[in-house]
Amino acid sequence: MSNEPGLSVARLIEKRHAGKNCYTLLFDSNISAKPGQFVMIWIPDIDEIPMSVSHIRRGSIGVTVKIVGEATDAFCAMKKGERVRIRGSFGRGFSYRGKKHLIVAGGVGSAPLLPLAEELIHAGGKVITIVGAKSKDELVLLDEFKALGADTLISTDDGSFGFHGFASQLLKKKIEEGLNVDSIYCCGPEPMIKAVKEIADKRKILGQAALERLMKCGVGICGSCAINEKLVCKNGPVFDFVELSHLSEFGRTKRDAAGRARSIVK
Repeated sequence: MSNEPGLSVARLIEKRHAGKNCYTLLFDSNISAKPGQFVMIWIPDIDEIPMSVSHIRRGSIGVTVKIVGEATDAFCAMKKGERVRIRGSFGRGFSYRGKKHLIVAGGVGSAPLLPLAEELIHAGGKVITIVGAKSKDELVLLDEFKALGADTLISTDDGSFGFHGFASQLLKKKIEEGLNVDSIYCCGPEPMIKAVKEIADKRKILGQAALERLMKCGVGICGSCAINEKLVCKNGPVFDFVELSHLSEFGRTKRDAAGRARSIVK
């Protein structure tokens, strides 16, 4: 891949529902990406926002987005044939080791993990996926994980479907029951990632996580995505668990639009 990310105007070729207030949008684009990388998408007259790549195909690229504000609302309201500007891809994606892999996805954190699951399976790996959400209707990309042939486990915070509890609690339960894997990969709310990391560390299991931070530029200029001395847009968004152990802000704080540290501890 070139060191200089591409820029293209892309046409929406398909839009489908991916969960409550969540949609997958596919664009005709020759931008290449690796699982875990992101793109910057300019919604005309609204804003430019970062989005994890959820679908990677020859001649097209897809993102899966939850509506959380004006920009994502306008983006998900797009109609087939409308166009956006895409920059990217950016950042560091996932790398993998071993043959037995466990993926833990929380909410829209499923997005960057879906292409990773696909790549692992195509490489001959054994993949188990835990897909978690607050409730049944907020499970994201569940059917697509199942379609890949991955063993898929489900957790909901309210018990409306699958295991009653957090994805990290289901992970702990399965490991205590004897589940043995070489690596763990996760994305979702940061408290969930922190809990998954603690479980993996205790069992000495290798792991990586894709982090979410406010990003304004995507190329390391604005500093809005800083976590300690690292920039999520350039040094991440994927970090291995060893790196996260040295970042005191991980699982504790993130910066708001004004650059102030805000607690994310729950």
